[in-house]
Amino acid sequence: MLNLKLKGIAKKDNMYVQSDAALADLINLMNENQKGVVVILKDEKPAGILTERDVVEFLYNSADLNEKVEKYASKTLISTKGERTVGYALNLTLENNIRRVIVTDDEGRFLGIVTQHDLLKYLEEDFYRLFIKVKHIVRKTGNLISISPEGSLQDVLRKMIENRVSAIPVIHDGKAAGIITEKDILRLTCEKVSLQGKVCNYMISPVETAYMDTPLAEVVEVMNFENIRRVVVVDKDGVAVNIVTIRDVMENLESDYNKFLERKLRNAKEILNIFPEMLIEIVDVGSEQFIIWANEKIINRFGQEILDKPVTDFLPKESWDRIYTALKKLNKIERINLKKGDQVFELSGFSLKTYEDEEQGRFQIMIRDITEDIKLSTVDPLTTCYNRRFINGFLMKEIERCKRTNHHFSVVISDIDDFKIINDTYGHLSGDAALKAIAQLIIDTVRNLDVVGRYGGDEFMIILPETSGDIASYVIDRLRHKIECLEIMLPKGIKVKITCSFGISTFPNDGMDADDLLVTADERLYKAKSMGKNKIACM
Repeated sequence: MLNLKLKGIAKKDNMYVQSDAALADLINLMNENQKGVVVILKDEKPAGILTERDVVEFLYNSADLNEKVEKYASKTLISTKGERTVGYALNLTLENNIRRVIVTDDEGRFLGIVTQHDLLKYLEEDFYRLFIKVKHIVRKTGNLISISPEGSLQDVLRKMIENRVSAIPVIHDGKAAGIITEKDILRLTCEKVSLQGKVCNYMISPVETAYMDTPLAEVVEVMNFENIRRVVVVDKDGVAVNIVTIRDVMENLESDYNKFLERKLRNAKEILNIFPEMLIEIVDVGSEQFIIWANEKIINRFGQEILDKPVTDFLPKESWDRIYTALKKLNKIERINLKKGDQVFELSGFSLKTYEDEEQGRFQIMIRDITEDIKLSTVDPLTTCYNRRFINGFLMKEIERCKRTNHHFSVVISDIDDFKIINDTYGHLSGDAALKAIAQLIIDTVRNLDVVGRYGGDEFMIILPETSGDIASYVIDRLRHKIECLEIMLPKGIKVKITCSFGISTFPNDGMDADDLLVTADERLYKAKSMGKNKIACM
């Protein structure tokens, strides 16, 4: 049963409306399909979903039922492909605390919907252990939310909204006289029954009940046979003490459907939501890997749309292939860095073995945004160009690259002429403003592949890959002229103009190692200064 494809069991007829339908039409359809849910379609693709609970809230808030449903198509959708299995859908509902899953084809077109009630029918014989009883899964007794037979339907709505429950037992002398569910509210709305009507006139009676010692298998059998989603739990005297729902039953299945889920505490992922790091869980089905769960930290940042999507839709494929190989070989990864857009992330995680035929395993990955950490370790905080440590490291790598490829590059060291005068005359804040202006002009003038760093004080280094000395002289002369023409705004509205001097060395003509190149560029910088400043020296 677990290996049944969802496309074979998903229900489509009477399960959807177009986005221009009226809310009243949707409510009538939901009452007709008896599934408690309707999907809103636009261009054959799911654009929204509304449930019985949404309808209850609309009625409670006196919404205009003639409004178009597209106004309400804002809820985040969780969908899965029709090729996925019943076992996969079960886990998707449990991991994300939802009661139904939208099923689509590979192009995202709507194939139907599968509810937990549907899954329960297919899973019963696979999972139920006869010794599991109601008392093993029922929540704490004594907190039953109920209503008297003389209460109004409006009171039922209020209790449902305030307590986020889908059914209200009608209690008389401590015993269940009837029940009102969201499905009943839906039906009564379609029949245009006044919400001021008394509960006793519209409740469903008699009520299906179970004792604490009733085997869970019997409860499931009743739910499937009667097509209901809950039974009232009573004590030995017949006094109503709680309710068991399909969700309770499904959550219990989490501990049975494989040994992997058996090892996990039900509240483990709630605890993980507190973590400051972003966390995802990935299921490996062999040909692909899908994100099946993510904690609140990552959902808040990237949206629920990442769920049930290939991990390569979220992480760069080349990076994921490398990570996946390491996970399969070593069963863990530690502090692997990757770039996603303008952000840099550090990933650590481990593999989990599962016992599902459809799964080859799972991975739990912790993701930490280290973009700012990288900036702090490589970027000068004042000018936002690279710092001395980074640019020295880049220089060493460029030397090794050019030795292997027999290519050339140039190194430029520049110095602001008479920078001390600005500090002494206008203050250090003005000096900082001048440094930032010069740094930005250099960055804007050179090529994207050129590397600019603050080398210390008012000195800057520029590395020009694949650039000979002649070309470097031309590029830097253009930069020198731009600096000469730049008008810099200092604090208090003061405007100044400054100049820079430049020394250039080229690999391999002026040296084969960093020391030779830097010493040569530095000597030529002082030569430019001695020539009267605002000059370039390249030989």
